[in-house]
Amino acid sequence: MGIRGIIRSILPGLGNGSHGQIPEPEPVPFDNSYRWLWATMERLMADPVASKRPHYVWGIMQGAALGKVLGFERVSVIEVGVAGGAGLLAMESSAQLCEQLVGIKIDVYGFDTGVGIPKPLDYRDMPYKWSEGYYPCDVEELKRRLRRSELRIGLLDKTMPAFIAQKPAPVAFVGFDTGMYSATKDALTLFESGHDVLIPRVPCAFRSAIGKDVSDYGAELLTITEFNNRNSVRKLSPIRGLEYFVPPRFRWWWIAMMYSLHIFDHPLYGAPDAYKLSASIDLNDTEHFIAAG
Repeated sequence: MGIRGIIRSILPGLGNGSHGQIPEPEPVPFDNSYRWLWATMERLMADPVASKRPHYVWGIMQGAALGKVLGFERVSVIEVGVAGGAGLLAMESSAQLCEQLVGIKIDVYGFDTGVGIPKPLDYRDMPYKWSEGYYPCDVEELKRRLRRSELRIGLLDKTMPAFIAQKPAPVAFVGFDTGMYSATKDALTLFESGHDVLIPRVPCAFRSAIGKDVSDYGAELLTITEFNNRNSVRKLSPIRGLEYFVPPRFRWWWIAMMYSLHIFDHPLYGAPDAYKLSASIDLNDTEHFIAAG
């Protein structure tokens, strides 16, 4: 099922504000189609831990699926700003489930200072919202709870370059949750690293891209603008219309946080992103697919 099929399937429910139960989907073989993404989100959101971060569910699912189609055996997913650790635990659960459903190995990393948010440097760091030490992390307790994640503790201007230098499996999803301009700017050096460190389109979530006290001229939104301005062949773009491509009961504020990094000169940017691609649409508006390649 392509975009047309998804749209036809959800049109009757649009505009009614319903978030009630919908029938469980039939199992869909992996192919990275919209139909597969829809059905797989239903399955992953049934997990009580993974479901605490629907933006991680979608991002990891989408990134891992693209990595699999492009032939990667292993990818990495990252949370930047771990705080208490609930998000990283949710990321672990999503990664474990996606490994089983997609058939790809997923390494999980969490970046944090370990002692809370650094002191805001200026207005761009939203000092009216954050203060030094906000959201500390109990590192030892979190390590006892983690099953597969690797924690990177320290300031991002040191920990992120060290991570890049170690040549991890290509990054397929990043959840940014620093809340600050300066920290997010340091984290985004990841997206300016070599093609071998990134898949060609990296879904990501920016937690502080939405909210009553957010502006385009500070925090994460300003880092996105500056990143796009200084990179001609790498752009961060909102995932347009995502609310129409997730099951209705999961449509919520998290959708506005979702972006995708597009690396236009990546050697795999133009490779097919699904096992089957649309070939024709007949007079009955039925979409027909053929094997990609």
